Amino acid sequence: MTAIGDGTGATGLMKRAIPQPEPGLTAETVIQRACDMRDHLRAEQEATEKRTHYSQETHEKFEQAGFYRMLMPKAFGGYEMRINDFMHVIVEIARGCPSTGWCLSLGSSHVLILAGLYSPEVQAEVVGPDGHFVAPNRHAPSVRAVPHEDGWELDGTWEYSSGAPYSTHAMSAVRLPAGEDGVPRVGLALVPRSQYTVLDDWGSTLGMRGSGSHSIRVKNAVVPSDHVVEIESDQFRLDTTIGMTAHGNPMYTGRIMGVLMSELLAIEIGLVHAALDEYTTVLHEKKPMWNPRTTRAEDPRYQEWYGQVTTTLDVAEAVLDRVGDEYHRLCEREVAGGGEFSQADDLRLMSMAGYGCRILTEAMDLLARTGGSSVMGDGSRLERYWRDMSTCRTHGFALMRETTAVQTGSALLAADGAAKAGER
Repeated sequence: MTAIGDGTGATGLMKRAIPQPEPGLTAETVIQRACDMRDHLRAEQEATEKRTHYSQETHEKFEQAGFYRMLMPKAFGGYEMRINDFMHVIVEIARGCPSTGWCLSLGSSHVLILAGLYSPEVQAEVVGPDGHFVAPNRHAPSVRAVPHEDGWELDGTWEYSSGAPYSTHAMSAVRLPAGEDGVPRVGLALVPRSQYTVLDDWGSTLGMRGSGSHSIRVKNAVVPSDHVVEIESDQFRLDTTIGMTAHGNPMYTGRIMGVLMSELLAIEIGLVHAALDEYTTVLHEKKPMWNPRTTRAEDPRYQEWYGQVTTTLDVAEAVLDRVGDEYHRLCEREVAGGGEFSQADDLRLMSMAGYGCRILTEAMDLLARTGGSSVMGDGSRLERYWRDMSTCRTHGFALMRETTAVQTGSALLAADGAAKAGER
């Protein structure tokens, strides 16, 4: 078997036809580039909200920095970086502008799905000669797919397609005709930009107004048969053979709901870091309402609150790293024949990331409450961050935290019961 992650492909189905723009580019360099963009992103926050997505200038900076290629297979000019490294970049971008972090993350991460679910021939066709691929992914099958002589005909609208403004493709769920047993079926359709319209319907939400989460409309769009892959809607996983056969990397073989949940966690970590940056400035500049009238930074109460938030961030970042490490471990274990990457495993990853989001929500509430109304004025950064977190809390994954915990407990207890029964 080809060495893990060498990018040559286990059976040579993928040839490294597209060169990397920067051979030898390291994760440390990419993360530092994200940090270096913080001032630019903060200066652009208001304009990004009004525009509803980050600027063309920022998009070009992201291209030059290699952000869109972090998870792209090496065969297509990508860098095949670890999930952890990708998430750290998203943390830093979100620290500069949470909306921009959201748009970048949910547009660039889904190459993981492309590389692990579609045939090598479709992959090569989609990435084209330059290896640039940006695709929103909407899990709700709100678009109907019907058989067509040239493949599938699609009609409908995918709402909340974050990353749409700079997308090259849409890769979202469709309703397939029911099987002979009458059970509804779901597919994942890959649609080129020429076949859909990005609607001007984003920017009126409480927060994340610049996240580029526009709707995508397809009307009588026809795509080839192999551009629609049937999936299990409640067990979204990559194919266990395509990723390894094509790219020689177990990263493209796993269940990815935990990874998708950890994107929300990475964005919220960056968001709370950004809020804490503003809060810290306030602590050094303002005085408490009570005596002694020192700076807030010298007051034990504010010191305690500051300490609580920094510790919460440390815990959330540890969770983020653990989810990434576990994802890679589970993928590599399955490829090596050491055990399946099960749905229970994926649910554990989702629950871990969801817990990190929960404690960050509490940290943001603490910053907003103790920062005071004078620093939460209309248009202030702290007010914007509070709005952004409020919108994060309404995301479908955020609402799934409680149900995911139930599913996780059920799956783990069932597995434990089966193991004990086998011992008897």
